[in-house]
Amino acid sequence: MAAAPATRWLDKAQESSKVPVMGGDSEPREEIMRRLMDLFAQTLDHQGTFLETLGLTYSQAKLLWRLEAGDTPSLKELARRCGVDPSNLAGVVDQLSERRLVLSRPAAHDKRVRVIRLTADGVRLRRRLVACMSQNPAIHALPLKRQEQLLDILREVS
Repeated sequence: MAAAPATRWLDKAQESSKVPVMGGDSEPREEIMRRLMDLFAQTLDHQGTFLETLGLTYSQAKLLWRLEAGDTPSLKELARRCGVDPSNLAGVVDQLSERRLVLSRPAAHDKRVRVIRLTADGVRLRRRLVACMSQNPAIHALPLKRQEQLLDILREVS
């Protein structure tokens, strides 16, 4: 089976110990990535303005964002959603459990597996978090039609 184009490119780069210079068609992709990273940085700045008010760390907010009301993922699944190792997320779950924002208990099917769910207070705080995040000035400044277009593109690529 042939390697995917991106894999072949990476293999060649590793073999030569040099980063290949891509042709002119990479410029739009580079600008897209640069602008996505700029938007991500603006989003982090925006988060910083209200996370303290909500009494959340970035890690706690990320967990709440990835945990829907009524959802009961395992710690392992929730860590995958958050893009972290389960051992790193366990402490965040403990912090939120102490604040009675999440409930962590053994799974019915396997007592070794921890399942996590939002409490009523956690659902309320998550709603506030989502409302604050949704007021991102960079997105909010776009006309509604452009927001819809951006959403269509993001749905297509993610």
